[in-house]
Amino acid sequence: MTANRIQFFHFLALIFFIFSLFSGIGTADSANAKFYIAGLAISDEGFEKQWYLETIQASDAWELTQGSSEVVIAVIDTGIDLNHPDLVNNIWKNKKEVAGNGIDDDNNGYIDDVNGWDFIENDNSPQPNPQNKHSNIAVHHGTAVAGIIAAEGNNAFAGAGIAWNAKTMPLKAFDERGESDTVLVIAALDYAINNGADIVNMSFVGLAYTKSLEEKIKAAYEKGILLVAAAGNENGAKQANDLEKTKSYPVCHDGPNGENWILGVAAVNKEDEKTEFSNYGKDCVDIASPGAGIYSAFFQDSSNEEFKKYFGGGFNGTSVAAPQVAGAAALIKALHPNYTAKELMQVILSSTDNIDGANPYYLGKLGKGRLNIYKAVKAVAISTETAEDAKVKYVLSAKAGDEPKIWLFDSKGSELANFYAFSPGFKGGANVAVGDIDNDGMAEIVAGAGLGGGPHIRVFDLSGKLKYQFFAFDKARRNGVITAIGDTDGDGQNEIIAVEAGRVKPIARILDKNGKILKDNIIIFDKYFQNGVSLSAGDVNNDGKDEIIAGAPPGTGDAIRIINRSGSLVSSFSPFKSKFYGGINIAVGDLNNDGWSDIAVGKARSNSTMEIYDYTGRLLSPGFRAYEKNKYISGLSTGDLNKDKNYEILTIAGNGEIKIWDDNFNLKISFYPFGKTFAKGLNAFIVTR
Repeated sequence: MTANRIQFFHFLALIFFIFSLFSGIGTADSANAKFYIAGLAISDEGFEKQWYLETIQASDAWELTQGSSEVVIAVIDTGIDLNHPDLVNNIWKNKKEVAGNGIDDDNNGYIDDVNGWDFIENDNSPQPNPQNKHSNIAVHHGTAVAGIIAAEGNNAFAGAGIAWNAKTMPLKAFDERGESDTVLVIAALDYAINNGADIVNMSFVGLAYTKSLEEKIKAAYEKGILLVAAAGNENGAKQANDLEKTKSYPVCHDGPNGENWILGVAAVNKEDEKTEFSNYGKDCVDIASPGAGIYSAFFQDSSNEEFKKYFGGGFNGTSVAAPQVAGAAALIKALHPNYTAKELMQVILSSTDNIDGANPYYLGKLGKGRLNIYKAVKAVAISTETAEDAKVKYVLSAKAGDEPKIWLFDSKGSELANFYAFSPGFKGGANVAVGDIDNDGMAEIVAGAGLGGGPHIRVFDLSGKLKYQFFAFDKARRNGVITAIGDTDGDGQNEIIAVEAGRVKPIARILDKNGKILKDNIIIFDKYFQNGVSLSAGDVNNDGKDEIIAGAPPGTGDAIRIINRSGSLVSSFSPFKSKFYGGINIAVGDLNNDGWSDIAVGKARSNSTMEIYDYTGRLLSPGFRAYEKNKYISGLSTGDLNKDKNYEILTIAGNGEIKIWDDNFNLKISFYPFGKTFAKGLNAFIVTR
């Protein structure tokens, strides 16, 4: 081989695994069994043999996410069985290509590449062909890897993959004997980069360094693609390698100055001990995962006696450890679609289980620990906001009677930008809530159309770019929609709470970022109101779940009501000592820094009195007037402006004057965003990160 055509192997002395064909599951009509873990029923008949899924806490992670069809994992391997019943629904489809027309519709250099590409035979069928000279191990290899990553779960067939809904992109760069070279691997990696892969699994190794492959790996990393590579296995002397002494590639391709371009994976057994065959090494190995006795999908061909079965095991090797990490990354990417390779690595490596006690002779040489998917998917979101995003401290929106405009302001009260939430011709204003609704560590602006508009919700980032939009209720209705943001089920992810804005009985609906209804028919008040309620959310009773807090509109004299996700009344009370008919504004936050969320209440008519209550209606602070005589509180918000773990309170008067108060109600800032002569109504919010 030349320097540019270094040979790679999947098995033999390098990526080595064995399996027992007699232990496979063969047909779709095998006896069905259900298994229950962490409250989730798993119907896949082979699930009981997939012990490693419990070890890495995949079942617990599935309670939070089962993956997304928007996440694509390229599998550079021996091809994938495109018709496998457990994989067929999760095979990537090139939406830009028309199947069978003989035309390169997307101009990517590959004709009819609907499901990836075969770089061995240079055609559009990237699956194994056992008619060629082959090893059974190599024929099964790519299908087994794909099955570990994304076999369809809970479908009463074969086994379960880690990311049930993710898509695998088949890139056949290895032949049926498990051999390839640098040119083919680079071509496959280039295809993955240019055709939308989020993650690339590379369950192979070679012994020689090549600059051309390193450059392609760097290009993938710089585009934000996560590369996962097997550490490799024992050499010809039946002895695992210390990769600091004898490097292998691509696992040891990492960038300069401490950059980590590739997530290198070693293999451990059921006891979390490094397997005898797994390579190891301080710099090349980042994480360990189970790699002994692994069950997964088989390549299946009913006409060939060698390949009758759909599923089996037990596979041994870092080849089957690496795709577990790739599958974990796919689950995280489903929750945090904006994460790049760097963020995915950070979450995965900071969520591992310590296995030093089981590996005293390999301390520091098996990476950060053993994969734990549950810890990774529930990890606190990493903020990826830019310096420009960080400047935004306040969000203002126009009230009913004005165009639906939103303004962004910095900490000094200077305008940074503005944009229209809806058509400029609409005069209903915009009802706004601010918070992180897609778990990306950044606040979003959730805008609902004001009274007279449809129940249209549009979600923007802090630059004003539209991210999501949907109708919260029947789009033919014209009551507008009021929104709040909260984690009502305590799963660590915020949802959108929506209530129609006027002339209706206030009934809440809880939705995800895409408008999917998660909970419906939550009665806030049991009577009809002409005007909309004041709406907020927070964990006021310290039960780990946010409650819905609503205040009655002007003219009603009704109380504040606190409702949980199930629709049960948690508490209700009347502020200001007696029934107040002027309407109220409310905001929720831990205003006395005791770990409990409090309720700030401001009079929306007659004067600008503000008071703080706990959820039972107990007054926590003496009331005070935020503004001088003849002014009232038009809007109220809370948030930690300077990240000192102490909440601030924002009030805005009917003439647009904004005041910021500390948690002891000392005035910190006062400004007129549009000058002292401004006379239109505004809502204002602190951006909490």
